[in-house]
Amino acid sequence: MPYCPTCGYEYPVNMAVCPDCGEELVDKIPDSFAPAVSPDDSWVLVGGVTSEIKAKVARGSLDSNNIPSVFLPSSLDTRSQPRQMEIDPVLRESGADLILVPKEFGDEAKLVLQAVLGDELIQPAVDNPLI
Repeated sequence: MPYCPTCGYEYPVNMAVCPDCGEELVDKIPDSFAPAVSPDDSWVLVGGVTSEIKAKVARGSLDSNNIPSVFLPSSLDTRSQPRQMEIDPVLRESGADLILVPKEFGDEAKLVLQAVLGDELIQPAVDNPLI
């Protein structure tokens, strides 16, 4: 699939020019637009869910919007969790599965999750300063 080297968007094979910015499309997405593939300190906590069904709905919604995500049990040892989760007692105490996304997808992920889960999405007690 061709990509725009300026916007980073993917387009159908039959397109040669980006309709947004007019740049010629390339075969490979530039590394600067490639999302992170595993959680580290560049990933942010966007919320939590308390059941497997809600987790499946959340993951499906994020996947369908091309938002990489990782779901972690809140019972994990905090030394193994990214640093921003250490400050969120609400999610830890609720026993919720924690939802992390790369920080560049943070705002979009919150909107998607809020749209599909509404009040079922457990919000962090402290707004993540990285988003």
